[in-house]
Amino acid sequence: MNKSAYLTAMNVTTWRVRDTKVKPYLVIWDENGELPEAEPLIDAVLKLIDVKREECDFDCEPHTGKQIVWDLRRHKVRPRTAWLVSEPLADLLVGWQAKSALWQQIYQWREQISGQAVVKS
Repeated sequence: MNKSAYLTAMNVTTWRVRDTKVKPYLVIWDENGELPEAEPLIDAVLKLIDVKREECDFDCEPHTGKQIVWDLRRHKVRPRTAWLVSEPLADLLVGWQAKSALWQQIYQWREQISGQAVVKS
């Protein structure tokens, strides 16, 4: 009998190479934080801070070694190391105050980054 057919008959899955692409950034949100209707907003914010969605993991807990670029949790936890800290997505979608505060943070972040670029030159 063929070895792979034998393993298939035993319901043993074949070994596959793991996706080794490391995602250096993390967006943290509450457990029920994923909202499909918020994808355009998420994409717009990430683009404004020069981060691609493919470079981000989205999770409820911080991970060691990943830079937190956006904290969307209702109850923030210290230390706050995220580039951006905002209200959860549900609040951002309906409230102009939450969006305004987020856009202000993005503006400040961009100013800070462009200031660092000038100093390095």
